[in-house]
Order: sequence, then structure tokens, then C-alpha cells
Amino acid sequence: MLEGRSLIVASGRKLVISLLTGVIGDRCQWFGSATCESKALELLSERQPQLLFVTHPLRPGSGVELVRRAKALNPKLRCLLLLEEESPPLVRAALEASCDGICADRGVGFGHLVAATRAVLGGGFYMEPQLRDLLALACRASRDPAGPGLSARELEVLELVVQGYQNPQIASRMHLSVETVRSHLKSAFQKLGATGRTHAAVMAVCQGLVSWHLDELP
Repeated sequence: MLEGRSLIVASGRKLVISLLTGVIGDRCQWFGSATCESKALELLSERQPQLLFVTHPLRPGSGVELVRRAKALNPKLRCLLLLEEESPPLVRAALEASCDGICADRGVGFGHLVAATRAVLGGGFYMEPQLRDLLALACRASRDPAGPGLSARELEVLELVVQGYQNPQIASRMHLSVETVRSHLKSAFQKLGATGRTHAAVMAVCQGLVSWHLDELP
């Protein structure tokens, strides 16, 4: 999965850059590193890698904002964010920025990074279990008892999204047209305030609307 892939790392701490390159090793093609947001954007524009490793915060700059701007430049870019501070608001901000993977940077070298990298490069989503549990607790504490008002059909579609099914497969299983599935998803996104299917799936799990493990998302 990692063989021949192109990567860039952006971190305000050179030690983290060294640890990342050491853990991933030479199986990937490293396109360079940056310590600040502006330099990272220049590098991304010049080299166009497949994966961006980024820590938050940068010095100067924001890793979360870098992901947001990088995704605007290249929507196909996969982004794995490492957080120095573990807090629900930061995790939510990372999801809203469309991060494809979220880990705590203290765990670099302890297995999560390689698992996250494989998941993200494979087209899936990864959230470190401790961050997932932290966000789930915060979601439950702040949840509106009435919920977001999703219909039974919307919940059923979301549960299949969480299990990794794509729209044609969902349509087949539910005996609906693909266009109807898209319509249900669009409505669910709006009610949840989600930016896309992965974000909606994560929010649905965290809010207890569907049951699944985030680290099993495709």
C-alpha cells in the first residue's frame, strides 16, 4: 500500500518530521517537508503529492487550516492530521476541514501512524480510538435530546455508509434508485451539518444514531 506513494510532511517540530520519516521509512517517495503553513502550501503546489502529513499547530500557522486550503487546491489529496492537543473542538474542526485521518502526535511510533497511513491511502478514514472516544463523549454530553431529526430512511442509508457501502450498493440493498439514495444523503448531510459522507458517518456514530467502529470505516 505504501510502496511508491508520494508524501509531504508539514510540522512545526523538526523532531516530529524525523520521527515520521523514520516510521514510514523509504517505502514511500518523500517530496519534502515544511515547518510553516505558507511554505507547505508552496511545496504542495509545486510537487502535488498523494498524501500530506500535517501537525497542528504549525509554527507559524494552523495545521487544520492548511488541510482546508490544501483540499481546496487538490480535492484528491489525502490528509493525515496529527494533533498536539487532544480536545473535542479540535477534532471537530479537523473533521470540518475534511481530514482523512486524525491521530495524536504523541502516538507516532506506536502503531497508530502506520495503520492510519494505510487506511487513508486506501481511500478510507481513520481516527485514533482515544480521539474517537473523546469526541463521542463530548457529542453525547452536548446532544440535543430531539436529535437532528433524521428520517428512518436517512438513518438506514447512513448506517450502510458507515459500513462502507457505496451509493449503487446501498440502492441495491434498499431497492431504491441511486438518485433517491443521493437525495437521502443530501438531506442527512444538511440536518447533521456534515461536509460529506465520511463526516456524516463519523457524526452519526458519535451521536449514537448508528452503531459502528470508526476505525473500521473503509
